[in-house]
Amino acid sequence: MPVCPACAGSRVRTGPASGATGRQITACRDCGVHYWADHEAAERQEAIELQTELTAEGYSDWVDIKREQAGPEAWRDAITWIRNALPKDAGRGGAPVIYDVGAGDGHFLSLARDEGGFAVTGNEIAKGAVELAKERYDVDLDLGVLEDLGHVEDGDAATLWCVLAHVPDGDQLLSEVHTMLRPGGVLFLQTPHWTAADGAALGVKNLTRGRVAKVPDRRIAQHHWILHTRRSITAQLNRLGFVDVVAEPKLRYTLTSRAYFASMNPPQWTIGPASWLLDKAVASRLAPRIVLDVRARKG
Repeated sequence: MPVCPACAGSRVRTGPASGATGRQITACRDCGVHYWADHEAAERQEAIELQTELTAEGYSDWVDIKREQAGPEAWRDAITWIRNALPKDAGRGGAPVIYDVGAGDGHFLSLARDEGGFAVTGNEIAKGAVELAKERYDVDLDLGVLEDLGHVEDGDAATLWCVLAHVPDGDQLLSEVHTMLRPGGVLFLQTPHWTAADGAALGVKNLTRGRVAKVPDRRIAQHHWILHTRRSITAQLNRLGFVDVVAEPKLRYTLTSRAYFASMNPPQWTIGPASWLLDKAVASRLAPRIVLDVRARKG
């Protein structure tokens, strides 16, 4: 019997296949999470393998299509929370250690080091990202997945910036993070959020038996196989030994509007007007809150 990857409940239901991709979305009626149940299919593994082969130049191109305001402002808020949430003896006589899982080009860690006074490190599966972090910010990253790196109670804080939805097994990653953290250590993560707008788009897909599915196909795909609710991420973290979990929806669009719409492969003439409308919605704070900021502590 299939179980929910978030709350481990069995009240899950799978909807119709997309006419374009064949992808089916499964929903948990207990915690509200929505996910691609067959996310470990060959095409997803191929996408992960391609990411590991990215050069520094290729990774730089990816980093540079992100919104500037989606990074430093949110990162500084997280750094402040981590500083205030850590036990007074964190760091054991030295600077407290932040480990950033899936650290990208190291920009967040450079802020945590230079402005927050933290000792910093992290990991990436792409060799190009490790090289770019050293080149741009003099940040040293581990190369490889966390489960192979052997970290045990050597971090005071862990951060995951939109990483959880990319890994095949969220339970495994979060368990590794729990193992890595010292007693009293804290976790801050950002992950995609299932919104009312997603629910409306899924309703259209279901009514049309998969014929109209462009938005669900974009939101739940190789790059994001699971979209959490506040209930679902809280249930998953509690189940894995974290406590004091707080999940907060945020209006934060990581990609530029043009890159976001271009990824849906629409007619070229629609990208400019659609991007303009999304920029206006984001600026007015009327756009859906498509990510969750989640804070927790090792129990």
